Amino acid sequence: MRACVLLWLVVSCGGAQAAEVPASTPPPAPSSTALATSTPAVPSVPAGGSVLVGDIPAAKHFDPKPAIEASKPSLLECYNRARANAPELSGKLKMRIVINEAGSAIAAEAEPGGSANIPALVACVGEALKAATFPKPGGSATVVAPLVFRPE
Repeated sequence: MRACVLLWLVVSCGGAQAAEVPASTPPPAPSSTALATSTPAVPSVPAGGSVLVGDIPAAKHFDPKPAIEASKPSLLECYNRARANAPELSGKLKMRIVINEAGSAIAAEAEPGGSANIPALVACVGEALKAATFPKPGGSATVVAPLVFRPE
């Protein structure tokens, strides 16, 4: 405490000279050509398109299609994000979905084949389907949902 008071007295009484700091000028703004060459181009996310949900074979008392239909906005968002890097992307993707007794999708993976079977789309669609709320199947159920993506 004594050192603090002594220092304050020295500074406030003019015992120490404050060094003048020269005012600095802000750096010039980068030119538009410098900015264009230094920033990587980010592909724009396309809009539009459509997702069609095909027939899903399932037990008579268990219909998962309405839950997948309700997920269409998320599925379409996945499709459009994937088209940002693959503009020509379109076609079929079959997703195998494992649904537990509570109606939660615990796994969603692509079946082999399909013209829209690319990792970015499969991963996003899988997450969207896992977020869906399915009816309770009366045990666990595995269904295959055919999806068709079109750019329109």
